[in-house]
This record gives sequence, structure tokens and C-alpha cells, in this order.
Amino acid sequence: MDKKTKRLLLIGGIVEGIIVIFSLVVSIMVMTSFDAELLPEQLIEKNGPFIGGLQANNTLFLVTIVLPLFVILALDVIYLIIYATKRESALSDKERDAIEAAAKEEARLEVLREMEEEAKKDEDKE
Repeated sequence: MDKKTKRLLLIGGIVEGIIVIFSLVVSIMVMTSFDAELLPEQLIEKNGPFIGGLQANNTLFLVTIVLPLFVILALDVIYLIIYATKRESALSDKERDAIEAAAKEEARLEVLREMEEEAKKDEDKE
């Protein structure tokens, strides 16, 4: 990974962290100062225009707080998938083939064992 990519990932991680912390703090403030008995205008008057507006308007809360978090989650999952598929395997082709052959042999033996047990059960029933 070159310096430019590392720098971009670092800056992206910092921005992502700031957005997540901001969303968490604001959503906690919205939930702790919410009063269901008040009208939307009273919420805005009591809690200020930003927090009161988020409490009075669910769509604004969704677009401002929830949607960015889902976008960040989706981007992180996509990056994880890309990183996991690009990563080189530590096993050589011979080792991978040997593991595959051993797994096939073990599966074949297990199937034979199960078939013998079923045949034995059928003979016992007759």
C-alpha cells in the first residue's frame, strides 16, 4: 500500500469517526431531551432549532443522523469485502490441494460410515 492510499484511508477514517461521534452525541441529546407531551413548536422553543427540529421532524432526523450512519456502514462493508478478496492467501497451491484432497477423503469416509450405519439399522429392523 503506497503513501497516498494510506493517507486517504487515514483521512477517511478520521472523517468517519467524527461523523459517527457527532451522530451519537446528537441522537443522545435528542432522545434525552424529548418530551412527547409538547407540540413541535414547543420542542423547538425548548431545545433550540437543531435539536428541537430533529425531535419535531422525523424525516430530518433520518436524513441527518441515521442515513449517514447507514452509508458509512455500507462503505465499510464494501471496503472489507474488497480488502478480503484482494488479500493474498498464505497457502501455496500444493498446500491448498492437499487440504482439499484430505477434506474430500474425510467426507467420503464419513458418507461410507453413515451408509453402513443405515444398512445395519435396516437389517436390524428386518
